[in-house]
Amino acid sequence: MKPIDLAIIGGGCAGLSLARDIALCGIGERQVAVFEPRTTYENDRTWCFWSLENEAGDALTSHRWKAWQFSKDGETVIHRSSQSQYCMVAGADFYADAFAKTQGVEGIELHLGVEVKSIESSVGGFKIKTTAGEFSAKRIVDTRPPVTPVAEIYQAFEGVEIETTHAISDPETASLMTQMQSDGQGFGFDYMLPLGSNQWLVEATVFSRYPSCGDGLSEKLQASLNRIIPGGDFRCVRREKGMIPMGYQLPAAAQDPSWVRAGTAGGAVRAASGYAYRRIQQWSLECARRFTETGDVIGHPADSWAQRKMDSLFLKVLRNEPELAPELFYRMARGMSADAMARFMMDRASAIDLLGVIFAVPKRPFLRNLLHRGDAPKNAV
Repeated sequence: MKPIDLAIIGGGCAGLSLARDIALCGIGERQVAVFEPRTTYENDRTWCFWSLENEAGDALTSHRWKAWQFSKDGETVIHRSSQSQYCMVAGADFYADAFAKTQGVEGIELHLGVEVKSIESSVGGFKIKTTAGEFSAKRIVDTRPPVTPVAEIYQAFEGVEIETTHAISDPETASLMTQMQSDGQGFGFDYMLPLGSNQWLVEATVFSRYPSCGDGLSEKLQASLNRIIPGGDFRCVRREKGMIPMGYQLPAAAQDPSWVRAGTAGGAVRAASGYAYRRIQQWSLECARRFTETGDVIGHPADSWAQRKMDSLFLKVLRNEPELAPELFYRMARGMSADAMARFMMDRASAIDLLGVIFAVPKRPFLRNLLHRGDAPKNAV
């Protein structure tokens, strides 16, 4: 049974970020192993976030936009900023960077095609049974996603990166929530990022109380493509899809601080938005520093009481009254500045920003859901 100081279970965004940051901090004499069931990595996803004023940018950012828009029923709000940028990191770039900074580093091993079968407490740590044998670890960071997540609502998306034969009309503006509308499945919208003069990332997205909400997204995505490019004259470069639990009910904290959860199952996802990448990067750096200095590990910091309450109420409104969602998001976008919106989405909102959110949205739906314990009745804004 091979002894290691830290077992990182899962080689996704959280697991690879931690391994990379430990390598950059200086691993010393410690031994770290990453266990990942995948045997190969593909360019299967993108991560997006806002980079704020006076904030260090992410070196892996491949595209940036200083303008972003929201639309419904023919009405459009465009945010333009000289301080904040909406940024995208491609999966292929992230994976390549993580591998380059960890491979060949003494003390870090990446075990691809290896599944963790069980974890048992043992003297001085844990016994980990895998498909490649048994390991003994002093610490564990478990980044495996929840198998059956229980959340307030679910965000499902399906997208395609395409190349067209004609120029994009506005390559400088990211369309974050356009064609917003509600139906029996929940609240849906198009998400479109111009990646060049004739290249797009187009996604159909839905927020729903039902975990199966992604089942019909292929048809919605095709409808979006038909509307954007009526003649269908484009080439598919790659595809991506996924489901993000928003307002995910975190499992009870383990009694042993030597075993922490990270990623979605550890609280990385912002409840009201689904954004997680920057939260993961911030946690990863702090966890790597703690481990290289003391040998201990830490989980994601808890959101503030005020943020948890605001996010929970917002999700409750979306869950109980999805037909109001287009108007809620449109009013929020219309009533906030570009930089206030960016700060709010990135957990950096000031008290004035939070007041701006409160004043921007209609009050009645939030009061109804604040006072109602179960599903709120459907009412107008």
